[in-house]
Amino acid sequence: MTLEIQQATAEDVGVIQQMLVELACALGKPGGYKGTPESLLKYGFSNKPAFEVMLAYSQGMPVGLVLYFFEFSTWRSKPGIYVQDLYVADSARGLGVGRRLTAAAIQRAAAQGATYMRLSVHASNREAAAFYKAVGFTEAADECMMVLEGPAFTEFG
Repeated sequence: MTLEIQQATAEDVGVIQQMLVELACALGKPGGYKGTPESLLKYGFSNKPAFEVMLAYSQGMPVGLVLYFFEFSTWRSKPGIYVQDLYVADSARGLGVGRRLTAAAIQRAAAQGATYMRLSVHASNREAAAFYKAVGFTEAADECMMVLEGPAFTEFG
């Protein structure tokens, strides 16, 4: 399989949208993804982007993506990246696409000063957890992911 990894541009918003919908379906949550091409364009490709995306193509067809953003760890006293989404199409699973996307994100982030990568895995996605462990990720036993959203977020205080 010939694989090309490239940094996404505003012209790729449709491909990103399609792959995030596919990811939601693969996780058994087809209605869970609320994104739109307009929000991806606004937040990912403005003067101050909130995230970056690397896309994988095989024979001109999109087969994977990694969407991440920069963060800062006070415990490490260094910057890093947080992977929000890593997706590989069924047709390309087991071919090293996820590893190549992860490596591309690390390379790009390291060039900008990042020193680590963090991510979370859906509790039901054992295949993804096994992949991450196999490539060297460790579980952060001292962390528990918490979310504040909706009215609890807007009315906080």
